[in-house]
Amino acid sequence: MAGRWEFPGGKLAEGEEPYAGLQRELAEELGVTVRAARPLIRLRHRYPDRRVFLDVWQITAFDGEPQARESQALAWARPDELPQHDLIEADQAIVTALRLPRLARVLSSGESLLSIRGSAAQTLLLPTVDEGGVEPMPEAVSAARGAGHRVFMLGTDVDAVRVAATAGCDGVVLRWSGQQLHVDRRGAFLVGVHCEDAESAVRAVAEGAHFLVMAPSVRPLPERLLERLCYVVGRPVFAGWYPDARRLERLQQLGAHGCAVRR
Repeated sequence: MAGRWEFPGGKLAEGEEPYAGLQRELAEELGVTVRAARPLIRLRHRYPDRRVFLDVWQITAFDGEPQARESQALAWARPDELPQHDLIEADQAIVTALRLPRLARVLSSGESLLSIRGSAAQTLLLPTVDEGGVEPMPEAVSAARGAGHRVFMLGTDVDAVRVAATAGCDGVVLRWSGQQLHVDRRGAFLVGVHCEDAESAVRAVAEGAHFLVMAPSVRPLPERLLERLCYVVGRPVFAGWYPDARRLERLQQLGAHGCAVRR
């Protein structure tokens, strides 16, 4: 796959722990010393001639200036710019994870996008008209995105895609009912899926879902099932619904990207 872009990293040596391998690889490739990092996403991908398993970490502190120590091309890109690059297929789910905050919150019918402008970055889910919501104004969506939030329209069919795109939202979250979801294969416009069970989640990913909101109507998924699902699907998973974000750290330990909250 010469000539295409990918994230830095490499293969673990036999018996090497992921964090140690991360430090070694980035020292060899970029000449930097990793001081702190946290897990971002783990995913599997099948190419025609091989299968890969990626244990991806997000660097939070490092020393040094990245340099091309192995004669490769380097480029800095903001998360929203990454879909424009010709990334190898296995890395595209990583881009989605980088673009999604850890907390997803459904706005109630009385809440305004502008009223949460000063809060910590969140993935904001706007109710559809048939759930008591209103079509979002582009100005409000732009202000929320400018404050660091991601704004998605909840829906059940292709009409939600039209409404979200017209308002300038980052994407949609559709209730899974067997739809074909390949709206934007590069993932500039993200399509999430609200699923009730693990089986529908796996099918939704096969149909092109960029991320999942696992929120059964009765109670959250059991921890063991959630952990297994996050490992299998290789997509960012928000686990919910919860009344608040107090379980966020525990959900991340199980492999979930974040917590989905509905008050």
